[in-house]
Amino acid sequence: MPHVDGSVGIGSTSEREVASLETDAQLDALCDKAVAICPALASAPVVDRWAGIRPRAKSRAPLIGPWPGREGHFVANGGFKIGFGMAPAVARMVADLVLEGRDTIPEGFHS
Repeated sequence: MPHVDGSVGIGSTSEREVASLETDAQLDALCDKAVAICPALASAPVVDRWAGIRPRAKSRAPLIGPWPGREGHFVANGGFKIGFGMAPAVARMVADLVLEGRDTIPEGFHS
């Protein structure tokens, strides 16, 4: 992904299990693929590397609702790859619950 400042972002990987935030081997492989596609990247400096772990529930459905055992706390998490698209609907569900006490959360999404 080219950026306005002339840098290029390369990513991302996806893991089913995360035992460590060490992503060097996976990122190295990704960078190698990027250089194969665009050889000019071979001489580009690496500015930063990171592991941005996104939450994923076991069922892959979001987890929404009261946080068990924490009165007054709520969870809206686990959207994983659909999280961005689901955000407006999740926000409405949480607002209904927190502000009006109305539970509009689908059964499979309850925390």
